[in-house]
Amino acid sequence: MHNYFRKTFVLVAIFATLSTGCKYSKQYQKLTETGSKYTTAVDELLVKAGKLQVESTSEDILSDDRLLNLTEQKYREKVEEDKEILQIINDIRNHNALLRKYFSKLDELARSEAPERTQVEIDGIATNLQTISSHLQTTRFSPNSGILKGIGHLAIHSQINGALREELEKRDRTILQELTIQQEMLNKLGDFMKHKVAIKRIAQEQRLVIRPLIDENAVANEESWIERRNEIFAIDTRVEELENASVALGEFKTVFKDSVEGKITGVSLNNALKDIDFFLALLENNQKSNQKES
Repeated sequence: MHNYFRKTFVLVAIFATLSTGCKYSKQYQKLTETGSKYTTAVDELLVKAGKLQVESTSEDILSDDRLLNLTEQKYREKVEEDKEILQIINDIRNHNALLRKYFSKLDELARSEAPERTQVEIDGIATNLQTISSHLQTTRFSPNSGILKGIGHLAIHSQINGALREELEKRDRTILQELTIQQEMLNKLGDFMKHKVAIKRIAQEQRLVIRPLIDENAVANEESWIERRNEIFAIDTRVEELENASVALGEFKTVFKDSVEGKITGVSLNNALKDIDFFLALLENNQKSNQKES
């Protein structure tokens, strides 16, 4: 899967080489590699967020049923919320995939001696991207309009020319807006999932810890009861992972802007790499911890 995303951030290296030479070529290569891993990780995180949504709703349904003997109509209402959130998450995944394709095609455009076909493909990707984006901005995770209104155009560096320059002049503000939309939606999705984690934790504590404890009979398997209680109170890392994904994407957006404008520096590039590497390291450690527990 990582090979599919290998060129995701390579455009940054092209722009930066144009404006500053090859001084940081090793860093550009690392940014390309981490960009590949980053986009793969974001897609996986969105899948995990969908699972958390269903887990939380399922616990909520069981909790309500114990109190009120839930009707089928009430159950269907909760299912509709699941469908809504899962559809939004799926749309964010599609938005992410289209951004990835767009940057990959920009790389082709920069290298191509006959860019007409690539430009047609870019136009199609951009149209689909804006269609999904327009829909995302009507959802509960839509970025605040003030953030998008503040996005301006880039001062494209004089050494970027040809078909690549034409494309950037045509759509620089659009791409900055799409990066901002995804960054903000990841952040808002993380905030929303904090609430879902709380619902899940409270319901599971009641169902798996408190109810067996207050039952007239003694807890059947005390070791299992302790283990379940420990799992419930363990930190759910999915929220923190989404928040760090948003931060890392913000760093990439800054590097992209600086690269196009010829302002890329070793400091800004290193900062971006540090944030993305931190996010990936945290994600990898969390996955290893989950594998050990299971």
